[in-house]
Amino acid sequence: MNSARFILDVHLGKLARLLRMTGFDTLYRNDLDDPEIIQIAEDEDRIILTRDRGILKNKRVKRGHFVESTYAKEQLREIIDTFNLKNHIRFLSRCIACNGTIEEVNKEEIQDELKPFTNQYFNEFFRCRDCGKVYWEGSHFDRMMDFYEEMKDELGINPKQ
Repeated sequence: MNSARFILDVHLGKLARLLRMTGFDTLYRNDLDDPEIIQIAEDEDRIILTRDRGILKNKRVKRGHFVESTYAKEQLREIIDTFNLKNHIRFLSRCIACNGTIEEVNKEEIQDELKPFTNQYFNEFFRCRDCGKVYWEGSHFDRMMDFYEEMKDELGINPKQ
C-alpha cells in the first residue's frame, strides 16, 4: 500500500504524532465523534484506526483496523506491519502538529518569527505548508533522530528521507 491515509479516533493521539513523524497522512482531532470519523473516512478514502471496536461494526466502515496495543511505539509497529508500510516511510516529511507537508525555508523568510537564541545558533529551517509551524534541528530534533535510529534497528524498517 503506497498511499495509506489514516484517520484516528480520540484514543490514539500519540500514535497520530508518530505516524505523522514517519510521514503518513494522518488525520487526528480529539473532538471528532464516530459518525464524523466515518464520514471523513468515506469522503477522503481514509483507513480508520481505533481502540473502539464499536466504530468498526458500522456497516459504512469499509477499511478500518482495531489497534491492539496501548503503547504508542508498539502501535506504530503494528500499523507498519499490518499495512506493509516499511518501505514507505518518509521521516519528518509531515507536520506533527497539523499533518501538513514540510518544506525547507530560507532563514531570511522566517527571521522575524525566531527567538534570538534560535536565530543566532541555527541556520537550516523547515516550515509546514499548511499551519506555518517552523522546525529546526534543536534538541527536539536530536530526540526524533534517536527515535529514527531505534525504529530502524528494532523494527527492521528502512526509512527514506
